[in-house]
Amino acid sequence: MRDKTLDILGFLSQSLLRERDLFYDAEEIWKELTENGYSEEEIERAIGYLERATLTLPGAFWSEDIPVHRSYTKKEMHHLTPKARGFLWMLKCKGVIDHCLEDEIVHKAMNLSEPAGVREIKTVAALTVFGYEHKTQVVDRPLYHVAESGLH
Repeated sequence: MRDKTLDILGFLSQSLLRERDLFYDAEEIWKELTENGYSEEEIERAIGYLERATLTLPGAFWSEDIPVHRSYTKKEMHHLTPKARGFLWMLKCKGVIDHCLEDEIVHKAMNLSEPAGVREIKTVAALTVFGYEHKTQVVDRPLYHVAESGLH
């Protein structure tokens, strides 16, 4: 069971590196994972782990000085349920996300074919935060190695 969760998390990491734009399409990811032989339960377990690991602890963006209010457009209010918007507010209160990440999550959720409830917004948020953390780790590494004989 643990191995499958780790396999799925590895798949998500590779997917993020390979296809940054498609990575945030939760429906596409679920489809790819099921095509690779993972069951709905295994995918749920891995996404649940990712949500707990990225969305529950006070994060780096927590500050008493930064307001957490966001004004939603009518279109966003129609597409994101009140509970989904409340979940995003809770993430900002905990400092898990900042205004920029919230905008990114909302933008991605607006691209979903159906209105986003809590389950959908959790998945989009977890993948976005995971991708953001992964991106900052990848960007910090040198892209090439310079040796005496030239670029490698």
